[in-house]
This record gives sequence, structure tokens and C-alpha cells, in this order.
Amino acid sequence: MRQILRYCVALLLITGICAVECAAKKRVPRTPPDPRLLAIQDVSVLPVVDARAGTKAAVNLEKLQGHVVKTLQQKRYPASAAGASGQSGEIAVEDMESADPPFIKKLGPADERWVLVVFLNDITSKLTLGSTGNAELSAYLFDKDGGALLWKGKGVGQAGQGGLIGMPLKGMMKGQALDAAVVSLLAGIPNRPKPGK
Repeated sequence: MRQILRYCVALLLITGICAVECAAKKRVPRTPPDPRLLAIQDVSVLPVVDARAGTKAAVNLEKLQGHVVKTLQQKRYPASAAGASGQSGEIAVEDMESADPPFIKKLGPADERWVLVVFLNDITSKLTLGSTGNAELSAYLFDKDGGALLWKGKGVGQAGQGGLIGMPLKGMMKGQALDAAVVSLLAGIPNRPKPGK
């Protein structure tokens, strides 16, 4: 009986210690988001740039652009889809890396200040005993006022379904991998606080 009592006391102590540690972790203050990100009034998401090399499988880039907009809105950023890339002409990853202010100011609609450029770097799907899909995206967020790069990131998404059930689902794996890549990509942008906080 004493042994059972000892085990119960030990279990209660361990539970109490875990509860205190969990509560302490919740109280750790989060680093506030960059004030430049909090100042954003509307992110204009430009049409997705297909940066894949070689033969390109069909991808619904408009749907991908819409998913990026929706994910930004879930993170409490006002966002909208732009119909065109602006006066910049064709956009390449090298242009984003160099972040030349005169070029950046030509991106997107003339009346928009904040623009997000998303690149589809790769997407594949394979048929094995099942099916898999992989996708890779990268993005750059600019403030056109000064031509400053506010944020850049990469996201990778994977999807798969094993067995005979997964074989006819090969076409769906690309879409699921793209959805996962969008979430992975935008995980690097901090959520904006709820209004009033």
C-alpha cells in the first residue's frame, strides 16, 4: 500500500512540474513583428511567375495566386490579387535578388505600395505503388516607396498516398503539394496581432 502511495505522490509531483513548465512557456513574450510589416495596408500579390526550367507540366497559376492571397488574409494581412505584373515586364529571380529600387517601383499596379512576387520553382508528381507530389515556391515582399525588400522566403510542400488507392490520385498530389508549399512559404511571415491588441 505504501508503495502505491509513493507512486501516486511521484506522479502528482511530475504532473505539477510539467504544468508549471507549460505555463511558463506560454508566458514567454513573443518577439513583436517588424513594424514595417505592421504598417502594410494592402499586399498586392502579383501573378505567380513560372520559374521552372525545361518542359513544364500544366499548373493553375491563378488558383495558386488565390491561395497565397487567402493564406495572407488568414495571417491578418490585407491582401488582394493583382491582374498584371505592372510595367516591369518579365520578372526573373535575379531581379528580385538584386532588388534594384527603380525596377521594384515598376512592379504591380502603380497605386499599390506593397507587392509580393511569388515564383513557382518546381513541381513534380510520381507514380509508384501509390503517388507522391513535391512543390517548391519562393517569394519576395517589397515596399515600393523606397524599393526596400521587407521579407523573402522559400517553401517546400510534399503530399503522398500509398498503395493501390493512391495510384489514381496522382493528379491530386500536385495540388496538395502546392497547398503545403504555400503554407510552408508563408509560415516565415509572422501573424499580425488581432485588432485591438
